[in-house]
Amino acid sequence: MKRIALIADLHGNLPAVEALEQDLKTRSVDEIWCLGDIVGKGPSSPDTFDWAMAHCSLILRGNWDEGVASRTFSRNDQFYYSQLGEKRMRMLAELPLEHHAIISGKHLRLLHGRPIMPVLQATHEPEEELTWLFEPDYDIVGYADIHRPGLRSLRSAPKLLFSIGSVGNSLGLSMVQYAILQCEMGADPAPLDLNFILLPYDQERAARDAENVLGMPMREAYLQEIRTGIYGRKPPLSKGKTE
Repeated sequence: MKRIALIADLHGNLPAVEALEQDLKTRSVDEIWCLGDIVGKGPSSPDTFDWAMAHCSLILRGNWDEGVASRTFSRNDQFYYSQLGEKRMRMLAELPLEHHAIISGKHLRLLHGRPIMPVLQATHEPEEELTWLFEPDYDIVGYADIHRPGLRSLRSAPKLLFSIGSVGNSLGLSMVQYAILQCEMGADPAPLDLNFILLPYDQERAARDAENVLGMPMREAYLQEIRTGIYGRKPPLSKGKTE
């Protein structure tokens, strides 16, 4: 069987990514698939971008990746543009939005969340609001973006929905969060395992990284999130806003 690490939402948090890397060395995974948001929020976007490019065989484009690459998120995001440089920005813009595969006889759809989701939806929301994710013929949908792990089987159809949490900006339990999918590749029915991993990391080092870099936007919100797991951001200022 193939063992695939599913990761997402690195968000410029290098200590969290380094803890993830050390843990993955003990897990004997065959591939690492990243469901997006490798940049933004934290102070070390170039490092988390470069790590993902070096280690992941699949990287999807998340809402932060798209917003930063297209310079459409916030007028405060010049910090990230300057860090990343034009080459990385172009590469971010070219990442695919989703990935499909046949695993253990099931049709799998992977995405980040937004920008495919017009509005971010959690796994616990009413079933009728989630069924569109499985159209036209997906059996399993996995995503990220909500920064919390979750697992949901639908009552109305034999469908499975899961979210994998966040490596660098987790909510709820403020730990590195990711999943390992173990399956056979192909159309033949076979066992399928999905394991959620929660991993401690050096949060105070991550906080120091944020405190010691100049010009980082929404620093206090980020510090609150990595220290407590409680969301701290207000909606970012759109381009053209003056306050």
